[in-house]
Amino acid sequence: MLIHGAWQGAWAWRRVIPLLEAQGHRAVAVDLPGNGHDDTAPGDVTTMLYAEHVAAIIDEIAGPVIVVGHSMGGTVAAQVSELRPKRIAVAIYLCAFLLPDGESILDFYARAWDDTMTGAHARVSYSDDGLVSMIDPASAKAVFYAQAKPRDAAWAAKQLTPQPEGGRRSKLKLSKAMFGRVPRVYIETTQDASVFIALQRRMHAETLCARVFTLNTDHAPQLSAPEDLAKMLGNVASLYDLG
Repeated sequence: MLIHGAWQGAWAWRRVIPLLEAQGHRAVAVDLPGNGHDDTAPGDVTTMLYAEHVAAIIDEIAGPVIVVGHSMGGTVAAQVSELRPKRIAVAIYLCAFLLPDGESILDFYARAWDDTMTGAHARVSYSDDGLVSMIDPASAKAVFYAQAKPRDAAWAAKQLTPQPEGGRRSKLKLSKAMFGRVPRVYIETTQDASVFIALQRRMHAETLCARVFTLNTDHAPQLSAPEDLAKMLGNVASLYDLG
């Protein structure tokens, strides 16, 4: 189960899916409510709504599931782990927000962001009503797709859509009994210009993971290094019982 990050959609995984399928896995990418091609009203979007949407898809899949959350998708991976802990073999956090109970992405930025940082958080613009945010294509290419081929980076930047802010400001509702029972793996990206490596390491130090792996890539290895990412995901999958 592949969960995209803010401003993105299921399209973000299009290079990785066939590589995972070639390994023998079934790979499913989802448009979160209000993202990608989904037309849910921005004011209705919360992290819990995201997680309930993913949980409903998991309910239709037989057997254990691996959940992969990229960037903002990490909060969804965590919340769906709370909702369906018995169904998830492992949750993989790809340069993702891995936060404690009661915290939102914006809460984390409030306590961890350094004003010298120039990542996506510093480049976001907001609608007049504050319900959605957007990042312009030039900034997206710089902070998300710095290592991608120029043509690929330009294409991806054009796919970005306004992000419902409820997905970034909703506080997580997690427990040790549910979220805590799902194994966690973190994949950090050392050349990340969006969620900087120092922030990633702070998060997976605060919420410990069973394993941490490293890719020497930008924030979107799905585009810049899909083969390396797919190989790493396959290696992680081999460590867990998928029934």
